[in-house]
Amino acid sequence: MRTKNNPKVIVDTYIWIEFFRTKSKISNHLRDLISNDFVVGNGLILAELIQGIKTNSDKEVIIDVFNTIEYIEITRELWIESGDLARELRSSGKIIPLSDVIIACCARKYQYHIFTIDKHFQDIPNIKIINF
Repeated sequence: MRTKNNPKVIVDTYIWIEFFRTKSKISNHLRDLISNDFVVGNGLILAELIQGIKTNSDKEVIIDVFNTIEYIEITRELWIESGDLARELRSSGKIIPLSDVIIACCARKYQYHIFTIDKHFQDIPNIKIINF
C-alpha cells in the first residue's frame, strides 16, 4: 500500500499524546496512518510516552499500540549523528531538545516523514514534515 508518495512516518511524542488523550482530527489522522501501516516507532518515543502516564492501564494501552507498528532501533551511528547534529544546531543558535534531534536523525536515515506540530522541527535540515 505504501508508495513513494506515501512513505513511512515517525510520529512525534506530542502527536501520540493527542492520540491517546483526545478524539481530535489529529487522532483520527494518526489512526488512519496506523491502520494503513505507515507508522514507525522507536524506544525513545515509547519511553517518553511511558514516563508521562498516570496508570498501569495507560501503559498497557501504549504498549499494545506500539506492538502493532513497525519498530526501529536507534543504532550507535544514529546516536553519534544525533549528537553531531545537536551540536551543529546549537552552534548556529538553534536549541532543539535532543529527543527531537534523535527523531529527526532516524527520519533522515530511513527517509521517513515526521508527523508533528512542534515548530522547532522546521529548524532541522533535510527532514520532511507532515504538519496538521
